[in-house]
Amino acid sequence: MSVTASPNCASSVAEERSSIYPEAGRSIRVWIVDDSPLQAEVARAALADGCDVTIFSSGSAALEQFSLSEAPPDVFVLDWQMPEMSGAEVCGFLRASFDAATLPILVLTATATREGVLEALSAGANDFVRKPFVDAELQARVQSLARIKHLHARLVTAEKIMRVEAEFRERFIGMLAHDLRQPLNTVFMATQLQQAASVEGRKFADMQLRAAQRMKRMIGELLDFTRNRPETGLPLERRTVDLAALVSIVVDEIRVGHPEVELELTLDGSCEGSWDSDRLAQVCSNLIGNAIEHRLPRTPVSVTLRGSKSEVLLVVTNRGVPIPESALAGLFAPFRRGSGKGAAGGVGLGLHIVSQIVTAHGGNVSAATDAQGTHFRVTLPKA
Repeated sequence: MSVTASPNCASSVAEERSSIYPEAGRSIRVWIVDDSPLQAEVARAALADGCDVTIFSSGSAALEQFSLSEAPPDVFVLDWQMPEMSGAEVCGFLRASFDAATLPILVLTATATREGVLEALSAGANDFVRKPFVDAELQARVQSLARIKHLHARLVTAEKIMRVEAEFRERFIGMLAHDLRQPLNTVFMATQLQQAASVEGRKFADMQLRAAQRMKRMIGELLDFTRNRPETGLPLERRTVDLAALVSIVVDEIRVGHPEVELELTLDGSCEGSWDSDRLAQVCSNLIGNAIEHRLPRTPVSVTLRGSKSEVLLVVTNRGVPIPESALAGLFAPFRRGSGKGAAGGVGLGLHIVSQIVTAHGGNVSAATDAQGTHFRVTLPKA
């Protein structure tokens, strides 16, 4: 078995990590746009401590330099009333390419009326300061905007890292599960040959077969886990399905594999809907198999399916050790395994995948324990 991770993926993660934090002690890059040289110099003097300030006498001059610059400044300090090109026009041009978190804009205005402030904020400005200003206030507002930009950049970079790492894990698990199938098929073939041998050989062959089936189920769960997307869930192939017929087939197949278990099946009402038949067969198989594993010895497992006008209800019940109330909330979380017999036969993804399939269909799944046993309830809308 060979599982090889792409070096490009690992290097991408390293590159993203290295760009999270800026250079220590770097000055805040501030561009001041003001047609008054005196006002611009006053603002520059107020920001001289800790800021690298560049002054432009007009909006057009600032935008021309902006188009040639490799990186935008940390903060734009913009006079709102300028004769050649107004602050609103400069702000609108900048917002066409950069949002408020990527390029903060602080407006300086001598006429801070309510209408003027609303105009500045509507045009995309982050904040404003009235002229004449207090030096400490201007410094604090510029530093606050620069800090917000820095935090936003860190969040964006962290999101990129998470996506790259998630893709890396998904590809690794997918390749691992794919490569595990080859030796597993060899085990199945060898087991079938051994079953035709002596009684002792059949005994060991049956043990191998059960182990191989558990491995196959675990591989399937891992692959389903990698296919799941937080935004869209598991992919579905919907078609018209008679869920009653589907559940009957699943129950019959499980009866063949577990002849010692009494399975009680109750069907009631119309159970046709638009669903993914393979996925719902997986739900039924997982819930019934889970009920068999955790039931008390020599007790039945009941499967009830009832259809109404708009939805169907599937209930799987066993008689076993009651599930503690504290454990019910996390029962469908990934990598959670029960403590009863058979709990070590998987990776703890079975019930999680059940919940993801049901959620993808627009339904819901829950578990409850009472004196009659443990009940798993699945509700699925027909449409």
